[in-house]
Amino acid sequence: MSKLQDIRNLVQEHAVSVSSSPGDWMDYMDTASRLYRYSFSDQLLIHAQRPDATACASLELWNEKMLRWVNRGARGIALFDETWQNTKLRYVLSLIHISEPTRLRCIS
Repeated sequence: MSKLQDIRNLVQEHAVSVSSSPGDWMDYMDTASRLYRYSFSDQLLIHAQRPDATACASLELWNEKMLRWVNRGARGIALFDETWQNTKLRYVLSLIHISEPTRLRCIS
C-alpha cells in the first residue's frame, strides 16, 4: 500500500475515532484551536500524527522566514497537497521540532 493511501486511511479512521466520545472530540478541538488556519482534514491528520502540535509550518518557512532550524531527526507531519491535479503529500513540522534561533551579538 502506498504512503498516500495510508494517509487517506488514517484520516478516515481518525475522523471516526475523534467523534466516538466527547472526551476524544474535546482533545481534537484543543489541537484544532491552535491550528485554525488549516483545513478540517489537515487538522485531523495533525491531531492523528502529533496531538501535541502547536504551530505548524513547512521546512522552508521555518528556515527562511522564521530563521529557526529543524532539529536533527525530526519527522514531518504528512498532509494532503491538493494544489496539483494529482493529490500528493506535503510535510509540515511543529514548533516542537524546532530549535530556538541563535542570537547574533555585536562585538564592539
